[in-house]
Amino acid sequence: MTVAFEIRRPWPKLRKGKRATDKRWDISWSPFWSIAGVELYWPGLITVWHVDPSGFDSNHDCPYSSNWQWHVHHWKIQVHPLQNFRRWALTRCEWCKGRSHKRDYVNISHQWDGDRGPWWKGERGLFHSDCSSISNAHNQCVCHLHAGGPWESNLSGCPYGLCATCGKYRGWQKTKTPRDDANRLMQTIPAGGRDDEIMQEVKRMWKEHRAEAFK
Repeated sequence: MTVAFEIRRPWPKLRKGKRATDKRWDISWSPFWSIAGVELYWPGLITVWHVDPSGFDSNHDCPYSSNWQWHVHHWKIQVHPLQNFRRWALTRCEWCKGRSHKRDYVNISHQWDGDRGPWWKGERGLFHSDCSSISNAHNQCVCHLHAGGPWESNLSGCPYGLCATCGKYRGWQKTKTPRDDANRLMQTIPAGGRDDEIMQEVKRMWKEHRAEAFK
């Protein structure tokens, strides 16, 4: 799929907290404008996609030429307001079953591609951002490491893979990170639950780790 055309809505969105570094006017065909030090963004209204019939890149069966965008029989039209309404009205988070709201969107997927359901049933397999992290934590091994432990694999002294104790998966990591401690903390949240205080603590742990790692 390749974008053939993008139709943007006629009223802009002020990017809060974003200010241009100078006071000059910077207006172009880009959806990001800078006017007198204020940054404006023009969201998409309708996106027209060119879908190659081969299922591969757009230059597979439809070689790029001066008119490939006009292959109307290969178009797929995405109407953003309808898509957003469907997500709010019908889509529910797979973890907490909550709705999608502004600043708390249900838009995180754990898969590359999934079966498309009927329009009126909403989307499946999507999560809130924090619910995605909590769900992943509940599915990962957090057993304490020990030498010669019952692990599926052991690369350079770093056990990873399926744990023979809990049966869950542990990803390989070369250096120590707060991953296991953060996952243990998130596993204290009951299935289907959310906890802002715990998630703030998880963010703090990772923020401190990154600050230390990039000194």
